[in-house]
Amino acid sequence: MMFSPPKTDYSNFYDVERFNLTWKVCLFLVIFMPILGITLSSLGEISILPTLSASVCAILLLVILKIQKSFYLTSILFSIIGTVLIQLTFILYVESHHIVDTMWMIVIILFAFFTLGKVWGMVVSFFNVIGIIYFLFFVLRENLLTVKDLNYGDILALSVNFIIAFSLISYLINQFLISSKYSEEKYIKLTEKLEETNKDKTIMLKEIHHRVKNNLQVITSLLRLQSREIKDVASKTIYEESINRVIAMALIHEKMYQTENLAKINLEEYINTLSQDLLNSYSVKQKVVIKVSSDIESINTKHIVPLALIFNELISNSIKHAFTNIKKNGEINISIVNNKSHISLEYFDNGQWKQSDNTESFGIELIDSLTEQLSGSYNRQVDNGTTYLFTFAPIK
Repeated sequence: MMFSPPKTDYSNFYDVERFNLTWKVCLFLVIFMPILGITLSSLGEISILPTLSASVCAILLLVILKIQKSFYLTSILFSIIGTVLIQLTFILYVESHHIVDTMWMIVIILFAFFTLGKVWGMVVSFFNVIGIIYFLFFVLRENLLTVKDLNYGDILALSVNFIIAFSLISYLINQFLISSKYSEEKYIKLTEKLEETNKDKTIMLKEIHHRVKNNLQVITSLLRLQSREIKDVASKTIYEESINRVIAMALIHEKMYQTENLAKINLEEYINTLSQDLLNSYSVKQKVVIKVSSDIESINTKHIVPLALIFNELISNSIKHAFTNIKKNGEINISIVNNKSHISLEYFDNGQWKQSDNTESFGIELIDSLTEQLSGSYNRQVDNGTTYLFTFAPIK
């Protein structure tokens, strides 16, 4: 049909809507502005020239739109020409009633916002506001002195003009609501799709953590079976230490499988579980109380692995070396404080070590390496027990 918008290369819904809107508004003006012009002319209204000019411009814009099949240039010209015609009407036709002209101004501003975006909409609004200010300061006084009383013809002309302008405003608002509804529906569908995708990925990641945990448990079982064949006590101890390190990592994946947030796990809960597993592993007969305090609620997977291995070494060493020569109950206190600029970790046991630290041992080297990996440092103090003081870079 001749009144239908031409086909364009736009694939985006919003661009298609902007093009169709520009086409329909120009077509509307081509049809109804001559009617308004004829009405004004028959009633002897003097502001017929801007109306006829708007009719001619609407025809030219429609031709440009038909040829270019792009709304952008047409919308810019529409906004500029419309603003100029309205401001000239305010300034040149002093004796006319300008009630409906403000509605046409609203049409131009809404059109600019919808088709050209926020920046152009603000620019068009700015120039129209400047025009209104000029009219109020320099034209309004003369307008009030010269404007004639409304007669039947004036009321009829204003009514026709009002209906046309109001129809365009209603149409523009309706198109805005349609686009908003489309955006809302699209957002809802996208959100639902993302939630479904996220759910699938969460299930998959949980399954991965579960399988990794099972594989590590298989490795642990194989190492334990192999350790039964080892007769040398020192070698068997090394095997047991390696098993405990694997258990510490397997526990991470178990916690990941159990938590809702796969990116982080509860640090305090993890340390408590690891401590209990180590106590059971070493079959400690003496009562050992482990207290954990942390103001870091959760920690990501990048940092939990080195921290877990550090805790494994510290707790294992305390269990093996600190509590065999004391009569009182064993006590381990772990305190983690987030000072924003750094993380402070204090590890204390109240035991009496039966042997001095071997600075060349693998456990000490592992703690050194893991602390460096966390961009930290530590020192050891012995005073009515043993204290390790760690300082780490802040965890993001």
